[in-house]
Amino acid sequence: MQLGQGYYKLLDPRYKYSKCYCTDEEIEIACNVAEFVDKKLMPERHNFEGGWHRDEKLALETRNKYYAECVKMGLTKTSMPKKFGGLELSPVLRNMVYLELSRADVGLAMEVMHIHWPVSFMIAAKRDDLLEEFAPKILGDEAWIGCVAITERAGGANLEDPAFELRTIRTTLKIEGDDAIINGVKIWPGTAGPPERFKDKYLKGHLGYWTIVTRDPAKGVDAAGIVYVPPDAEGFSVSPPFKKMGLCWQDENCELFYDNVRVPKRYVLDLDQPGLGGKLIKGYVISLGRLGVSSRLVGMAEAVLRIALDWTGGRDIAGVPVRERSYFASILAEMAKRIEVARNYMLMCSWQAGHPEMYGPPESPEMQAKFSAARSFAGDTCMFCVNKAMELMGSYGYAYDYHVEKYMRDYKIIQMVLGGVQRDILDIAQGLYGPFKWSGMDEWVRQGGLVTEGFGGARY
Repeated sequence: MQLGQGYYKLLDPRYKYSKCYCTDEEIEIACNVAEFVDKKLMPERHNFEGGWHRDEKLALETRNKYYAECVKMGLTKTSMPKKFGGLELSPVLRNMVYLELSRADVGLAMEVMHIHWPVSFMIAAKRDDLLEEFAPKILGDEAWIGCVAITERAGGANLEDPAFELRTIRTTLKIEGDDAIINGVKIWPGTAGPPERFKDKYLKGHLGYWTIVTRDPAKGVDAAGIVYVPPDAEGFSVSPPFKKMGLCWQDENCELFYDNVRVPKRYVLDLDQPGLGGKLIKGYVISLGRLGVSSRLVGMAEAVLRIALDWTGGRDIAGVPVRERSYFASILAEMAKRIEVARNYMLMCSWQAGHPEMYGPPESPEMQAKFSAARSFAGDTCMFCVNKAMELMGSYGYAYDYHVEKYMRDYKIIQMVLGGVQRDILDIAQGLYGPFKWSGMDEWVRQGGLVTEGFGGARY
């Protein structure tokens, strides 16, 4: 038996997903995804990185092949409204899908999200014209990958800091006639790269880059927005992918260069809707983005728990399975307890995200606090579970063949995206008692708000 494939009722999708948050249909879909993960993806976990020798050709082929299968299963169609031919399923279901996919490979879950994410922006902006334009590619049988570009070189996680009110953005947008002109540099967006890396027998191509911009940095939230940039736009270019310790090819990151890039002004999502861009960024990019990330962390934590359960059940200490010795049983129980809490809190937040009429919009400080708490606790849970699984398994946990080392490398960046660990905690506090500004903020604004150093290097 391959480690991580044992059956445990507490981890069965029909048992672990509570019907107080999920419908029968949603649980059935999650079961189908879980079966796909167990039967097709689990045996390929090493190949998503190209094996021990990091064979790039094998890695890209594996990534593209199984992303295309996700498209055929309809997993990228779940957020598109029904009137365009989509499934229009709930945030709860989307996060259940991310959780299951992340058990095998979190990068694959990220790629699926990179279609859901821009669709959510366009829905929130009430841009039916753009949804109709992209629907044929998103809803067709051919596989397309998308990207959202947020972070900049100097700002780090400052863009996610509400105290800065989006005044650190330096990628600029100017409307000139029927065109929007973009200038600037983005760094760490995923899934990004030269267009040819996304064209093969599995992938049709790259959809393009939904880019966070500003019309005037000094005006902060009121001037920030999102613009769609096609991958072949004149003046747009990308660097080679960065070499990283995890997610080497599943979620490639590059620098993006915008040199007087001209696109039709209708590609500005918040066109003629003053102030909407800031709400989209705060609510749909950052806040809901963190909630989506929490599900992936829970999925990885569950994966390593399964591996640890299988290993400790098949290895003896003085004739007794390791997991039946009380000390080791207590560690496994602590892992399971934290996963249960993280999963159910994520599901609760996902259900509330689908009911803004009761709980408020995602950009509200209260909802951002909840979604940040979901990611923070899920991140701590995944860190604990990966570390304890490796300790339980000793050298086997550290060894390539047993997969735990891959989850250890992969989880850390998922814990840090969209502002990072410390930003989560600060945003929870701000949801409790209101926003606050950093000392010297007013002077920084008077001096033009030029940022040379950022706190951290949050991806996207």
